[in-house]
Order: sequence, then structure tokens, then C-alpha cells
Amino acid sequence: MKPNFTLRLRIFNLNCWAIPYLSKRRADRMKRLGDFLNMESFDLALLEEVWSEQDFQHLRQKLLPSYPAAHYFRSGVIGSGLCVFSKHPVREFTQHVYTLNGYPYMIHHGDWFCGKAVGLLVLHLSGLVLNVYVTHLHAEYSRQKDIYLTHRVAQAWELAQFIHHTSKKADVVLLCGDLNLHPKDLGCRLLKEWTGLHDAYLETRDFKGSEEGCTMVPENCYVNQRELEPFPLGIRIDYVLYKAVSGFYISCKTLRTTTGHDPHSGSPLSDHEALMATLCVRHSPPQHTPSPTHGPEGSQLISVLKEAWRELDLGVAQARWWATFASYVIGLGLLLLALLCALAAGGGVREVAILLWTPSVGLLLGAGAVYLFHMQEAKGLSGARAELQHVLGRAGEAQDSGPASQPALLLGQQEGDGTEEQ
Repeated sequence: MKPNFTLRLRIFNLNCWAIPYLSKRRADRMKRLGDFLNMESFDLALLEEVWSEQDFQHLRQKLLPSYPAAHYFRSGVIGSGLCVFSKHPVREFTQHVYTLNGYPYMIHHGDWFCGKAVGLLVLHLSGLVLNVYVTHLHAEYSRQKDIYLTHRVAQAWELAQFIHHTSKKADVVLLCGDLNLHPKDLGCRLLKEWTGLHDAYLETRDFKGSEEGCTMVPENCYVNQRELEPFPLGIRIDYVLYKAVSGFYISCKTLRTTTGHDPHSGSPLSDHEALMATLCVRHSPPQHTPSPTHGPEGSQLISVLKEAWRELDLGVAQARWWATFASYVIGLGLLLLALLCALAAGGGVREVAILLWTPSVGLLLGAGAVYLFHMQEAKGLSGARAELQHVLGRAGEAQDSGPASQPALLLGQQEGDGTEEQ
């Protein structure tokens, strides 16, 4: 590899909001998206909320000349909604479905049926190994009363762990997607602190697009304006995150977003804004001294890990409470069924007993399903909490051993981070 080697990557990311029968002008928007991607010819196009596999197949046929490699990540009842299109050959791909993803009885939200996941592509370009991740985390729905906060924090940790354990042989790591997390939310801070990924919006000096990089803006006609009332400028929940390992340096040269309309036709491609980033990977280190991401003893990372542990601990307690409540309902249901059987056998109020039998069985089965789900939820949250506890335990050992040993124990996930300071 030449000393002055430079690799330039053009990345496109969009949450397409393509829900069959529900999303407005879905077919027209997907057609215009295909036209736009063909016109721009990005290296990678990463899409979320392509819920219909038929939409994916139509896009695949349309984009085949410009993007010969494509993959649709299948999971859950409806699907993950994730798909990718690449100008370059894909060596490997896999996916990881998140352990927790909302509640099955919240049918009107639907996240549980989607099988939210993270997809991974491995590409070899100019002698470099690129790990490219695309994901979509659980939606927030209400910022004031966020019943899914714990699940989203657990997903962020699971995503961070998946990236950490699958990117050890990668030279460049790229994560794109709709995280449903504001920049200062716990899940976002946890993900960036643990993986060492850098935010393209914060790193680039050449940005053009919506104010403050927002990816849901009130100017977009498809956005629910009531949801954005607390945020006059909009919200930033879609991201391009990246890092490089030792010996390589990566920088975001340009970052663009749409601003509530299609750059060519004027009508929006989605209720989200698209992200278009130009990344440059260099082999020769630049002449600068990068500023450290953490304090001298990783205090910022430890603080975020402790905050996440507390949130998961609350989630475990709540899940166990619901499981206990459901077990009491099961017990009462069994007693009621026994009483109804006795009344029916006695013949005194047989007709009434028979009438109450069906709803009683339904109550028992419903309570049993709630019990099983929340027990599974408690175990999933307990597993994530145990991982965090282990990391915090290592942090304590590192502090006891002295400051010099802590980076090796705690900040191994950022070993050789070669993100170029802008």
C-alpha cells in the first residue's frame, strides 16, 4: 500500500418511512429514491424502514447497474426494514436481532413485530477491511413518558457490544442508521463512548443542510408537527458514525442533509432527512495531536456505564414487578376456574358457570403470556446489566492498580483510534 494512499467513500443513509398501506405516497417516493441514488452513484446506500420486500426488489432491479451488490435483512414477523446497496462487492454479511424490542401487547406501535436488528457488511477496498453496520432502534413515541427508554438503552449497549466484538479485524468501522436517540441521550452517549465511534456531524467542517443537522424537521410535510412542537428546529436522530484503527486516519470531508424536500423534485423522499457523507481514509498520519476522547482515567466512560447500569436495574425491577403481578392473576384465574368447575358440576348455576368459563380461560392465557414475556424481558435486561457490571468491576480493578493500567482494561475498544481531528 502506497504511503500517500487515500480512500474516498460516499455514503447515503435514509429512513425511508415505507410502511405498506399506511405511508403516504410510498410508491412514488421509492421510485424517486431509486432515481436519486442512480443519479448520485454513492459507494454505499444504507436504508431503514423498507418494510416491504417487494419495495426492496423493485429498488434492486432499478439500482442494479449502479449498485450491483444488495442485501435485505430479514427478521421478526414484519421484517427489520434494513437493506443496503453497494457499488463494491460484499465479502460477508450477517445480522443480529436485538434481544428486547418493545411489548407485543402494544400492537399500535408495532416495534415488537418488526424484529429490530443491526446488519453487518464486510467489504475489502484497496487492501482495507471495512465493517459497515446499519441499524434501526426502537422508536421513542413520547419523550415525556418514554416507556421504551430501558429497551432502547439495552439495544444501544447490545449494538455497541456487537460492533466491539465483530470489528476486531476491521481497518475502518462505519455505522449508519436511525438510532431514535438525541445526541445527548444516554443510549447515544453509551454507544459512542464504548465503541469510540465519531459523529460525522460533529467532526466535519463542511456541512450543508438542515439547521443543527436535524433529520426530522418541521418543514417536511410528512412529519407529525405535534411531535416536533417542543423542538422548533427539529430533532437529530439519524447518524453517520465512524472510526479507523491504528495506522489509518479517517475524516468526514463533507456532510449534507436534505432539508424537508427532495433536492431535485422538491417533494420529500421520506419523513426523515437523508444523510450524505464523504469520508476519506488515509494511510499516512496527519501532523497533529488528537485531543483525547476521555479524561485521563476514563471517568466519562465510567460515568456513562454507571448511568446505563442504573437504568437497566430499574428496568429489571419493573419487569419483575409485572411478572409477579401476572403470576397473581394466574393464581386467581386458576381459583376462578376451579370454582366454575365446582358450580357447573353442582348444577345450581350451571349456565352462569359455562358463560364465565371462556373469559376466565382467556384471562388465564393472557396473564400467562404477560408473565412469560416479562420474565424474558427481566432476563434480557439482567444479562445486559451483568455485562455492564463486569466492565465496571474491571474499571474498579484498574483504578486500584493505578491510572496507567486503566486504558488497557477500559478503553481497549478504542485501541488505535485513527479518527482525524478536523
